[in-house]
Amino acid sequence: MRGAPLRRILLAAVLCVAPATTFAIAAPHAVAQPSNTADQASVTLPWRTLGVSDGLYLGPDSPTTVTVPVPPGLQAVRLQGTMQAPMNVDSGFLEISDANGVLLADIPLPPAATAPPQTPLDIDIAAVRARSSSISLTFTLRATDNRDGFCGPLQQLALSGLTTVFTGAEAPATTVATFFPPVLERVSIYTPTDANTAEQQSVLTMVSTLTRLYHSQPLAVDVVSQPRGTRPPPAGQFGRTVVVESGGRAGLAIEDPGTDTARLRVSGNGDELTTQVGLLVNQLQSLVQTPSARIDQAGATPTPTAGSDTLTFEQLKITGKTDVLRTGTVTVGVDRSALGIGRVDAATVHLLADYTPVPTDDAASIIIRSNDRVLYRAALNDSGRLDATFDIQGKALTQYLGLDMALTYTPHQTCGPLIAPITFQVDPRSTLTLKRGGVPAGGFTSLPSEFSPSFMVAMDGSSPGQLVYAARTINAIARLTSQQLTPQVVDVKTAADSRSGALIVAKSAAIADTTLDPPVGGDANTVDIGLPTELRADVADGLGSIQVFADQPRDRTVVLISTTNDWRLVDPLFDYIEGQPGGWSALSGDVLAAGAAGVPTNVTVRAVGDDGSAQAPSTGEQPKWVHLAAIAGGLVVVAALIAVLVARRRRDKGRPS
Repeated sequence: MRGAPLRRILLAAVLCVAPATTFAIAAPHAVAQPSNTADQASVTLPWRTLGVSDGLYLGPDSPTTVTVPVPPGLQAVRLQGTMQAPMNVDSGFLEISDANGVLLADIPLPPAATAPPQTPLDIDIAAVRARSSSISLTFTLRATDNRDGFCGPLQQLALSGLTTVFTGAEAPATTVATFFPPVLERVSIYTPTDANTAEQQSVLTMVSTLTRLYHSQPLAVDVVSQPRGTRPPPAGQFGRTVVVESGGRAGLAIEDPGTDTARLRVSGNGDELTTQVGLLVNQLQSLVQTPSARIDQAGATPTPTAGSDTLTFEQLKITGKTDVLRTGTVTVGVDRSALGIGRVDAATVHLLADYTPVPTDDAASIIIRSNDRVLYRAALNDSGRLDATFDIQGKALTQYLGLDMALTYTPHQTCGPLIAPITFQVDPRSTLTLKRGGVPAGGFTSLPSEFSPSFMVAMDGSSPGQLVYAARTINAIARLTSQQLTPQVVDVKTAADSRSGALIVAKSAAIADTTLDPPVGGDANTVDIGLPTELRADVADGLGSIQVFADQPRDRTVVLISTTNDWRLVDPLFDYIEGQPGGWSALSGDVLAAGAAGVPTNVTVRAVGDDGSAQAPSTGEQPKWVHLAAIAGGLVVVAALIAVLVARRRRDKGRPS
C-alpha cells in the first residue's frame, strides 16, 4: 500500500459468507416523479443536519456550488427554503443548475423596491442524480438592470433556511465501509455495565473519533451501559448501533447485515480491542467493503502542522476573498487545536493580500479585529498590495483564531457607468508564527486546545454511570474542533499526578485524597469553595459539579466531574450543556453546579486573567482588606451555588403536594 496511513495500518479483511436466506433483499427505492411526490414517503432534512450551511449570499454572475450529502437509498426530490428580498436588484432572476450545467429552475426576482421581505422556495430537483453519495447544486444570481453601472450598495440575493426533501427507503448497512453513512443523526454505543479498561478506552476513543468525522453535522453520540451479552435494540432512522465488548476474535464485524437491526461489533481482548478503532481514527473504513475486518496494527497520521511554529495560510487552509463597494467584510481563521502540539501563548500574523488598485481620487481602508479587539488598520492605495504584521495575544487569543477584516471603498463619483467594486483576496503565502508556552489556562473556554491532542481520563468507580459522564464530556468538547482528541484511560492517582491534561470523574472525597486543588470540593453535605480564604458551607443533599481549573504545579488543565453526595446531582448539568445552542462553548467561568433541586448554575470561583491563568493568590501574599474582599466575593459565589440551588429546593419542599 502507498501513503503513510496505509503503511501503518494492516487490514485483515474477512468476507463473511452466509446462506442467502440470512440476507434481506432490499426493495428498489422509490423514484420520485417530478409531477407528483406527495403520495410517496418522504423525509425533509435541513441543510444544517446534512452538515451544510443553510444560508447563501449570491452576487451577480458569481456561481456558488454546494455539495449536498444524500443518505444511501434515498433520492433528493425537492429543494426548499426562503428567498430574501433582493438588494439593489430591480430586475433579474435566480438560476439553479446541476453538476452537468442542466438548468433546474429559473426564478424571476421581484424589483427590490416592491419585493416582499421573504419568498418561499420549492424547487423540483428529482432529475439530479447522486454521485459519490451527494448531489451538486449551483446557484447564480443574474441581474439584468446594470446598464448604468454600480451605484452601491452591491447587488445581492440571500437564501436562508435551505432544506432538502428525500424519498425512498434508507439502505441498511451491509459492510464495514457502508456502516457509517454520509448522513447520520445518532450513534448509540453499547458497552457492559462493568466495562474494563480496554472497553472504556475503546468507547471513549470511538466517541471522540465519530464526533470528529461528523464534525459538520450535529451528530448525537450516546453511550449506553447494559449487562454483558445483552442484544441492543434497533438504531432507528438515520441511526447506528455499535457494541463494544471484550472477548472472542479481535475485529470489527457487522451483525445482522442488510437488516434494520444491523450493528457493528467491536471485539477483542486488552489492547487489541482498542486497536480495532484505529480503522475509524485513520478514516480507512471505506476500504473494508466486507462485513468484517481485523486491525493488526494501528497508527495515527501526523498533523500537517506538526513540528513547525511558522505556518502558511495555505497549510492551515485559510482563504478569503470578497468584492467591496462602500463596505465589505472578509472573515478567516483557524481552530487553535490545529496548531500542533504545545500551548500557544501568542501569535504573529504576517498578512499578505492583493486588491484592485485604488485610484488616488477614491478612498479605501481596512480594519482587522480579533474577538472585537482592533489589531491593525490602514488605508488601501494604488499599490494593490497589503503587507501587514500584527500580534494576537491576551483575550484576542481565543479557541478560534479569527480575523475579521472590515473593508470600505468609496469612489469619488457618487454613481456612474464606470463605477465597479474592488476585489480583495488573501494571499495563501501569509503566515502565522506561534509563540509557544504560557501558563495553563482555567475555565471552560480553555478547551479544547488544552486537551489537544491527547489527555488522560480517570474514573474512581463509585458509579457505573461514570463512563457515560466521561463520554458526554468528550463529545461536548470534541464538537468544538475538527482535530482528533485522544483520550487515554488511567487510574485516578495517575491522572492526578500526571503533567498531561486530564478529565477526572470522581467523588469529591476521592479528590481530597490527591494533591489536586479544585475550585469546589467537600464531602456529603459539606461544600468547600476554594477561594483565597477557604469558605465552607453545609448544603443539604450535597452538590454536583463540572469544574475546569488550571493545575499550576503540573502546568496543565483539569476537567473534574464530581459530586459531594449522590451522582444523580450531575445529570442536570449535562442536560443543561447539551441544551445550549453552543454546547460547551456557551459556558463561562470555571464551575457549573447543581444541588438537589436540579437547577444548573454557571459561576466563576477563580477569576481568569487575560493570559488564561487562574487568579487565586494565597492569603499570605495579600493585605487583610483583600482577604475581606475575597471572602465577600466568596459569599457571592455561595449565593449563586448555594442560596440559588438550596433555597429553591426548600421552597419546592414547602409547596403543598
